[in-house]
Amino acid sequence: MIARRDLLRFGLAATLAAALPVYGQPDRKTARIGVLASLPASNSAAIAALWAAFYAELKVRGWEKGRNLVVEARYTEGHAEKYAIFANELVAAGVDLIVAFDSQAVDAVRKSTRTIPIVMTNVTFAVEAGFVASLAHPGGNITGLTIAASEIGNKGVELFLSIRQDLRKVGLLWSPNNRGSAVGVKPTQDYAHGLGLAVVSLPVDASAELGPALATAQREGVQALYVHPTPAIYPGYRQIVDWAKQNRVMTASISSILARRGFLLSYGADFKDVWRITATFVDRILRGAKPAELPVEQPTKFELIINFKTAEALGLAIPQSVLLQADEVIQ
Repeated sequence: MIARRDLLRFGLAATLAAALPVYGQPDRKTARIGVLASLPASNSAAIAALWAAFYAELKVRGWEKGRNLVVEARYTEGHAEKYAIFANELVAAGVDLIVAFDSQAVDAVRKSTRTIPIVMTNVTFAVEAGFVASLAHPGGNITGLTIAASEIGNKGVELFLSIRQDLRKVGLLWSPNNRGSAVGVKPTQDYAHGLGLAVVSLPVDASAELGPALATAQREGVQALYVHPTPAIYPGYRQIVDWAKQNRVMTASISSILARRGFLLSYGADFKDVWRITATFVDRILRGAKPAELPVEQPTKFELIINFKTAEALGLAIPQSVLLQADEVIQ
């Protein structure tokens, strides 16, 4: 005879089991996927944590490297000319799908194949950039995640104003060759103008152009710098951080990694969640779903990170109203 407490325990266990997602074993024995991204896990602990989230979610869903998953990975590490080369390599390798981890990666891969499924992520304005027909019905061989970055950029400008009420001039560091960045710069410019701010456009398509762009920002007297973390700009983050501290310029980006590396603040999607959701698209396509029929998703988890150490170095007092909005304050 089973005691009542045991029945309750068994009932609770059954309830919990029913609530957990269940993923059947994949039909195929082994899958081969391509990965085209800017930075490998070896770049930093922060980047390693994102890749870990991606592969952990795949493992939960039945795909594990070394068992039934082969990964052909290519990393450009700041060399934009490698996108096209690596995209062609992945297509030639005959992978089952390709995960493209930024706009330039998506652009390169879609020029190399119209048949291999492409999962995009870390992409802004996917429709406006021409990657998909619509979010609900992407069409073609591309689906994944996109971010409506204009609202995020607007929030960055608002935060600048909340911290410095005397703000008059903002610089926008962006990449013309990155389709998402090229589409996203104008809405942020227009929004800043609407708030009565002057805007200095600072296009950068290669690391060698970063120094001259920052010199222009200094000459123009920008008080705040909003940075699109494109592959052309991201490797020079230390140069931006040092320049900003020397010139007492506020910095912000969509990337939480940049806030942890010395930017004043970041506001954007929770990257770990983005990487995890990306893995769900990979799983669904490997199990037979067609990219054209998988609606594009947008992140729902966002975070504001403030680097208090940078604020002190800039001689800024962060208002309590801003601190209360923060998900994390780096001391």
